[in-house]
Amino acid sequence: MLDVVLNSFISTIPVFVFFAIGIWLRYKKAIEPHHDGVIMQLAMDVGYPCLIFYNIMKYMVVEANPTVISPVFSLSAIACGFAELAVGTAAAWLVARCMRLRIGTGLRTFSLTAGVQNYTFFVVPIIQMLFTADNDPCMGVLFIHNMGCEIFIWSLGIILICGGAKDLRLSTFLRGPLLAVCVSLALAWSGLGKFVAVAPVMTATQMIGAVATPICLILFGCSMFDLSRSFRWQPRMLACGIITRLVLVPALILLLAWLLPVDPLIKRIMVIQSAIPSAVIPVILAKRFGGIPEVGTQVLLATTACSFISLPIWLALGNTFVVRILPC
Repeated sequence: MLDVVLNSFISTIPVFVFFAIGIWLRYKKAIEPHHDGVIMQLAMDVGYPCLIFYNIMKYMVVEANPTVISPVFSLSAIACGFAELAVGTAAAWLVARCMRLRIGTGLRTFSLTAGVQNYTFFVVPIIQMLFTADNDPCMGVLFIHNMGCEIFIWSLGIILICGGAKDLRLSTFLRGPLLAVCVSLALAWSGLGKFVAVAPVMTATQMIGAVATPICLILFGCSMFDLSRSFRWQPRMLACGIITRLVLVPALILLLAWLLPVDPLIKRIMVIQSAIPSAVIPVILAKRFGGIPEVGTQVLLATTACSFISLPIWLALGNTFVVRILPC
């Protein structure tokens, strides 16, 4: 068991290295806050869609993995991604009600921030560390799974944070990463992917996509530096956020992964996702749609810092009781 925890711990180190680089760059003013928008746009609208396209094409078209290419498998992975966030947000909502939070004091913001994990850029380097074989399809499965997460965020997530569907627009839903998954799956399932996934295209998308994860993690480190200096800490909010995101929700997601009759490849992704701290996107949505970003920021920073300890433990538990994700 100790070896499993150690391997899990090592796999998370690159994430925190990038965070530290971002914090240092912001402290040295090498990356100023007004630079963030342009850099993030490069990563999210160019790099991340290329990363998605490359990995889905690689495993569903170039290597034609018989399991991953199945529409049933893809729909199951998408449904699991949606279910994880729904379960997490529902659990966080109950905790927020027990804290006697209400609309106007952080109920919606706490629910979404504590319920939604950083399902992409925190997970990518962990998968790259754990699954090093060239023919391992877990990275492709991750992006298919994350389509369910994106659907939740840009539908029920927005409805929750703004208190209704009035601000939900088609243009808000149709974002670059989600479109990249849809286009890639359509090409793979229709058979047209073999005409697109040719060597020059694959090489270019691989090279461009490689910048997305480091850039986003570094910018997250910059944001952590900014946010930690701009508000007063609330111990009760911190404690409840940590317990919800790093104790209650991981246990529920591991139970869900254990119960659901889905492919072990999907269970692998669910185990990793269960241990991940809060995402940045709920804080961004709180700023945009009238939530309380200070609440989300505290949960975000606290869970990210404490996940350095909790994440290896949950990976080890998932590896032991749900599905093997670590080398023997």
